[in-house]
Amino acid sequence: MKASNCSLLLSTAALVAALAQPAHAQPQQKVVIGFDGSYPPFASVGADGELKGFDVDIVKGVCSAEKLRCELRNMPWDGIFTALDTRKIDVIATVAITDERKKRAAFSRPYLKSPWAYMTLASSSINGSGDALTGKVIGTVAASSLERFLNGKMGSKVKVSTYDSMDAAVLDLDSGRVDAILGEATQIQPAYIQAKPGTYKIVGEPFTDPTYTGQGQGLAVRLDDKALVKAIDSGIEALIKNGSHAEFTKKWFGVEMPPQ
Repeated sequence: MKASNCSLLLSTAALVAALAQPAHAQPQQKVVIGFDGSYPPFASVGADGELKGFDVDIVKGVCSAEKLRCELRNMPWDGIFTALDTRKIDVIATVAITDERKKRAAFSRPYLKSPWAYMTLASSSINGSGDALTGKVIGTVAASSLERFLNGKMGSKVKVSTYDSMDAAVLDLDSGRVDAILGEATQIQPAYIQAKPGTYKIVGEPFTDPTYTGQGQGLAVRLDDKALVKAIDSGIEALIKNGSHAEFTKKWFGVEMPPQ
């Protein structure tokens, strides 16, 4: 066989092998994931300077299952979508999947559904009803679905005060500058109420509003990155099937929670 024919056969074989690889499973593909590290128990910075939390475990599990080389990056929430658009990151962790956001980003399948709740100081007389909140100052995270809900549904009744983190909002709750905060029940329960027994309480019933709370939480990527969405979905499915998802919810929320 001539050398040229041999080279052609080898090249063809290599091409066939490459095409046979799953489009969404590219070994050692580098993926940069952005986290708001001020949002325990989803993501926070430990004493060792490393990110930890429910979403951190989910992302690490997905990266391991799909053989992706992942870099975790801590950044403020109010700039995180811009970071995605400008390709500073490839994925946003902990995003409520809404129809409005689907115009800007593509999403993985949901892996958690978390209701929202109002939290006050334990001594507060607010009961969480719309009438009880009228005229009150409500704090929440800026540029979030929580803020959009308050401005869209409660703006005529309450004054909305926004912060770059939930911790900052809670500090103003402690000082009396806000009367209540609005957050995800799965976040405020372990991060504040359980962490400081007798200091805070949830008022009213936790609730959902599909327009704002969305179809659950997932990971967001750029609209044109369909291969990465497939990889993430495959990794999430693997975590659900092998029981890791259930373990992570018990670890970070104290109870086993369904993926959606």
